[in-house]
Amino acid sequence: MSWTLALTFISDLDYGGAKLANEIFNFSSNFVTQLLKIITYMGNGGLVFIVIAVLLLLFKKTRLAGFMALISLLIGFILTNIILKNIVARPRPFIDETSDFYVWWQQAGSIHVDGHSFPSGHATAAMAFSLPLFIVFNKKYSWLYLLIPLLMSFTRVYFMVHFTSDVIAGMLVGALAGIGAYFAARALQKITFISKGLELPSVMSVFVKKAK
Repeated sequence: MSWTLALTFISDLDYGGAKLANEIFNFSSNFVTQLLKIITYMGNGGLVFIVIAVLLLLFKKTRLAGFMALISLLIGFILTNIILKNIVARPRPFIDETSDFYVWWQQAGSIHVDGHSFPSGHATAAMAFSLPLFIVFNKKYSWLYLLIPLLMSFTRVYFMVHFTSDVIAGMLVGALAGIGAYFAARALQKITFISKGLELPSVMSVFVKKAK
């Protein structure tokens, strides 16, 4: 009975979240939809997060955050894309052409994506990237980084390429990856060459010295 209730809850959550997203779509302008489309495409393959994390490695003050973010993204990728997606093998919302999800997917632009739906790789990557930045940087401002996975997750439901439960699970996996990365980074910092690498001068300071 508990499993039945859980499945009913998830089904209601998925439908309610998708219906709300469709209502927001109908209320939104084309400009908003195109902006959200750019954001959702930016999450493809987690490439934008990887690039930013690598750039953070170039500066001493942000190097630890970049280091943790890369570890977190790797953990998130393994957990979501290699393990969970293949175990659960959940179809995308738009696969069933008799469902409301399919109609709403068409209305939102029919963005086609391959692979399984659960959990969301975009949501995982966004949270896996953002949580280390939240942990490392000043908490007075760093909470803003947590808006990134929320926005990314919303776009995935907005375009009907994920169920609501997919993105929630993705964010949870990303958070787990971020916490794991924190402890992994602390352990790795005990290795001499890694700790020394984290303390190297910023790349810009090297160029400044050469210019002088």
